[in-house]
Amino acid sequence: MRICITRSERNSYSETFIRDQIAGFSKLAEVYTIHSGRLPERQEDGKLLSPWIFWILHKIVKGISGRRNNYFSHYGLKRYFRENRIDVVLANYGLSAAHLAPICRDLRIPLIVIFHGHDATDRKLLSRYANKYLALFASAASIVVVSADMKNRIMQLGANSEKVEVVPCGVDLLKFTLSPGRKEHLFLAVGRFVAKKGPLFTIQAFHQVWKKHPDATLVMIGAHKGLYEECLKLVISLGIQKAIMFPGILKQEAIRGFMSKALAFVQHSVTAPNGDMEGTPVSILEACATGLPVISTFHGGIRDAVVHEKTGFLVDEGDFSGMASYMMKLLERPDMAASMGVEGRVHMEAQYDQVKQIGKLYHLAVDAIERQKDYSG
Repeated sequence: MRICITRSERNSYSETFIRDQIAGFSKLAEVYTIHSGRLPERQEDGKLLSPWIFWILHKIVKGISGRRNNYFSHYGLKRYFRENRIDVVLANYGLSAAHLAPICRDLRIPLIVIFHGHDATDRKLLSRYANKYLALFASAASIVVVSADMKNRIMQLGANSEKVEVVPCGVDLLKFTLSPGRKEHLFLAVGRFVAKKGPLFTIQAFHQVWKKHPDATLVMIGAHKGLYEECLKLVISLGIQKAIMFPGILKQEAIRGFMSKALAFVQHSVTAPNGDMEGTPVSILEACATGLPVISTFHGGIRDAVVHEKTGFLVDEGDFSGMASYMMKLLERPDMAASMGVEGRVHMEAQYDQVKQIGKLYHLAVDAIERQKDYSG
């Protein structure tokens, strides 16, 4: 199998799951990768897919008309797919797949699309891409979503239920090993400071915890962008600067170090004002894999990843007081935190093993190629 995997960026720190996907497929097939933009413009080494003059002409025409010129923008991708004899395309994000669909149709290459979150929930994007999505749903070989909740949303947008497959990203169980029984009164959050991650709610919940347990601490790992400044202002106004740490972006090894010390993982995910929602947050899966109980919300794929009252606790979106109560419960019951952490690891092994999830995608790709052969024949 010669598979082309697409992504919008090459080195986005928040997309380790796509890099893991590429690495996993490389053990099963001959993998080609393209990136940069909703309609990818570059090969893995950064080289433009189209001749530079085509690339410039496309930018000029788009700048004047506001629309893509399909000849200039499609030329390089079509040439790349033909020269590398691509059998199947696996497109990360619905927006990218919507632009790739006509190219794959012209070349009779099966296309598998993976929806991850904002591409299935952001109201402005859904309105703008409504017709493109309908065309994508009709031509895609398979439509992959990362949670049961997202499957329902994609079907409401017009996808055929028979084409939709639920395949979460999964977690590398060899990298994240079980280490339950924490003693430090440390809560950990990992993720971007964006509305759907609910960092302000997490801070408000922690503040209630801190008032009763002043030895408790919170570490919030993520780039100092987005809502970071608002979070910092809130922390200062609440007078808990010494109890909350913002280390910025950390390498995976450092994050695993914090996970080995923390009592629990916290993330108050909510539906953002623009409708943007989580798919299945990989950081939550990684926390569960290390034996961390998770305190989060009844939101998106978190409903499936965290078993309420067994591997952690879930509250309604916006209920930071309820979140605080569960945080204090684990502070006062470290034995419960340890047992929930073990159950979380078992849940990951049974339902979110990355190797098994990539295997599911691989079989979808094989099936798509076979069906294309039968159709062409």
